[in-house]
Amino acid sequence: MLLERLTAYARERSEGVPGFHREREFRWKLDVRTGREGGFTAELTRTPDPERPKRGIVHVVPASTRTVGVSPNLGADDIQYVLGWSDEDSKPARVAQCHAAFVGLIERWAATVPAEKDRTPHVLIQVYRSGVLDSVSRPEGVRAKDGVVIAVDGRYVHESLSVAQFWREQVGERKGSGSVGLCMICGQESALANTIPVKVPGSLVPGASNDAALVSVNERVFGYDLSVQLTHIPVCLGCADDLMAGLTSVLSSRHSVTFPGQNTRLAWWVTGTDELDHLDLVLDPNPDEVEQLFTTVHRGQPAQRLKGRFCWLAVGGNVARIMVREFIDIALATRDGEEVSHDSNILAWFADHKNTPRHTVPYSLANGTEIPPGRWIHGVPALAAALGRWDHKTSGYRPFGAKNADRPDNVVHQLLQVAVLARPMPTSLRAHLIHRVRNDGRIDDRRAALARLALTRNNHPDKEITIPMSLDETCTEPAYVAGRLFAALESTQRAAHRPTPKSSAPQEGEPADGDVRREVNSTFGDRFLRRAIDTPRPVLVQGRKQATAWITKLRRRNSAAGNAHTQQLTALYELLDHHGGAPMRNTLRQQEQFILGYHHQLAHHIAAARANRTARGEQN
Repeated sequence: MLLERLTAYARERSEGVPGFHREREFRWKLDVRTGREGGFTAELTRTPDPERPKRGIVHVVPASTRTVGVSPNLGADDIQYVLGWSDEDSKPARVAQCHAAFVGLIERWAATVPAEKDRTPHVLIQVYRSGVLDSVSRPEGVRAKDGVVIAVDGRYVHESLSVAQFWREQVGERKGSGSVGLCMICGQESALANTIPVKVPGSLVPGASNDAALVSVNERVFGYDLSVQLTHIPVCLGCADDLMAGLTSVLSSRHSVTFPGQNTRLAWWVTGTDELDHLDLVLDPNPDEVEQLFTTVHRGQPAQRLKGRFCWLAVGGNVARIMVREFIDIALATRDGEEVSHDSNILAWFADHKNTPRHTVPYSLANGTEIPPGRWIHGVPALAAALGRWDHKTSGYRPFGAKNADRPDNVVHQLLQVAVLARPMPTSLRAHLIHRVRNDGRIDDRRAALARLALTRNNHPDKEITIPMSLDETCTEPAYVAGRLFAALESTQRAAHRPTPKSSAPQEGEPADGDVRREVNSTFGDRFLRRAIDTPRPVLVQGRKQATAWITKLRRRNSAAGNAHTQQLTALYELLDHHGGAPMRNTLRQQEQFILGYHHQLAHHIAAARANRTARGEQN
């Protein structure tokens, strides 16, 4: 199915590109000119990209796969093939073979086409025989494998009229098996390929050190029944070319993504309709567009969208081979609410991780910086970033690919599987989330959203439990209540150690409600949050003892506030005791519940404090 989808993709978007051609970057141009008296001139010039001066110009040129053998391309190739120049990393004898093979290819081309039909190959043969290329000056920095494109009298050789047909025949001789059979892709009797004729640029495949092939059986140990090449993979030459053209196009389109330090490139496309997928929303969600998506889907899908298919491809590389990590082909939309579809999966993704942010309204820092409200929904890259190390110096997560980021190599791929394919959150990611929260001592909007996603997608099979997206005072799960209680203890300590009004402006990185402003060097949360996530019972017992001093200090300053905090702590301790008390040691699921309860209670405290300040301002 994957091969059929890729060949269909290529044929729908070929736009007249000849067979067995691909894009390649060329930094040099060999400009050949014919004189009035039959003489020739030749000059090698650099051809930088106007928008990227350090890069070359991209041309669509004849190309076929080559590994260790000498195999020239037509009209444009490495400098070692075109001019026979070597460097300190190449072997002069092999370079001489490459150059001779390139000239021999030009000679065979000229022998197949009359000069009156296409003069280009005949001019090139005369140029090589004249020796004029021996006098071409060599610019500094030229490497043997640098690409050079040839032009004759201002016209590129690879654009000549007879190139496409001759090159098709050459590739057939090189890559064909010499037999005719039934192609497994198109289902037609045709000349079968012996090897895949074109590769994908290595830059599109994470982990590939060279241009890579999708199918490569160049040793007996790799093939079925110890056979080499495509003996048991009957693919005609035309489909083999379209297959790699489609794969290259898919991986280089704007509907593909990879991140530094990640071992997978992901690409997606839609077939059978002009409608678009919603994966852009998953990567960078816009709340208004997400809400519109919910409204549209719930009203029903248009008939055209019901016919479409959503294709998803994940690949990695190993030297010169492409590893297909995953291929999915599902309906774009369906009328059956129980049937799997792209649209229903995307809606479930947003519904399952949607969670109240710490701050629901904008606020200002002490330095005047305006901070927007937190987000209820998040993109996959943002959540993947939150599974890395928190950098206290930069107040942000370590970037993808950074040293010591401590982020799984395939975290983006795994989270996109959860989003697009409606899968449970992998246990490895759930455990890694807890690991990073405990090591960083940080729970924020994104990590709380990940905890809610894990709880929702990994629900108990015997009972459906609704996972709250904001504070749920009716929830009696001990771990959730323990998280709430820990946040309440933190709030009580902060209130007790609130400084004088002169220093009451919130500092950068602190909540705007003022509760984090403190005179203590190390708060209860700083000291015990890591332990509380794992073993909440002893920490909450310790908190109950310490809360007595905090309440006493708070009552001396504000008896009403002291009474309010006392009532809240008493109610939470009683609720916890009534349902068996705090767990002695949390399971993975209970650790996630603790994180969610902690975050919800803290967000509630911040909102309540802001409401109280607003009310006091109105009264004054």
